[in-house]
Amino acid sequence: MTTTGKWGAGTLLITALGLLAFFTLSLPEGKSNQTFAQDATLISAATDYHPTDVFSVVHKADSLPQAFQAAGVDYFPEDKVSYFPDPNLGIGTVITVQRALPITVVDGKKSRTLRTWQNTVGDLLKEKKIELGNDDKIAPTLVTTLTKNMTVTITRVARTNVTETEVVPYQTKIEKDYNQFVGGQTVLKSGQNGQLEKTYLLIREDGELISKTLISTKTTISAVTAVVRQGGLNPVPRQCISMKDWVVDASIRNGIDPNALFYRLVRESNCHRNSVGYKNNVPNYYGLFQYELGYWASASAKAGYANADWTDEKAQIYTTAHQWGHGNRGRWPKP
Repeated sequence: MTTTGKWGAGTLLITALGLLAFFTLSLPEGKSNQTFAQDATLISAATDYHPTDVFSVVHKADSLPQAFQAAGVDYFPEDKVSYFPDPNLGIGTVITVQRALPITVVDGKKSRTLRTWQNTVGDLLKEKKIELGNDDKIAPTLVTTLTKNMTVTITRVARTNVTETEVVPYQTKIEKDYNQFVGGQTVLKSGQNGQLEKTYLLIREDGELISKTLISTKTTISAVTAVVRQGGLNPVPRQCISMKDWVVDASIRNGIDPNALFYRLVRESNCHRNSVGYKNNVPNYYGLFQYELGYWASASAKAGYANADWTDEKAQIYTTAHQWGHGNRGRWPKP
């Protein structure tokens, strides 16, 4: 703080002593001695942390704040003040003020200056009734001695449990259905989404989210898996459609691919039961899958169709599936 421009420290002190002498004659002896003793105590107690200002007020003031304002000097309630005579008299007053230590406190990103006579950070907070939460942080520590130009930073830490709902998409189980052509679909069981509750621990410092930690998971609605049968049979010429059920059943019974059997059926005879293939211009291969007659008699008997005519569509299909399923696939081209 500063004194008025026309007064040096020495001049102020002489003036103060002169006024003291004057009023010592006009005031009761106990009152004047007491006032002078207070001024002397404040001046002698001045330190680097608690400096002392002495200044004069020549105008009448109804209160100390008004007197400080008239002199252009900052007034703080925490300071220790002595004056003589009372500024309310309006005859000139010398004011001695010893300053409280200013400390900058940043509390939750809000900064303010507090003035104190306490010695430690903890004492300052207690004096100013500033409370710390269990998770709050403070720097420097509570036992740190207060010093000039010190800044005390309080970080407000908030812990909150938050529950979020999450949709669990249902899964779909696909079953191949060779009784349907590709593109066809039958829903055997509808699916249903599930629901999951996830609880997170949120930690905020001064309102800013610092971390989000998953602490528990709970299924509130279980997802239901959909079951869908999708057509697995590749398209075939129109004249072959009537043979679909035999091809599919024979393939499944013998553990072979219906599409492969159907493909070879189309390639060998285009689904014409009376189809005949030639070798050296001589008829040699017969039926849907182009059997040699001797091989047909043997193969059809093993498949349970003994003495069946080679024009028998069902016998040709089931016999060929039986041959493929029992290691004789190599007699026909691939695929």
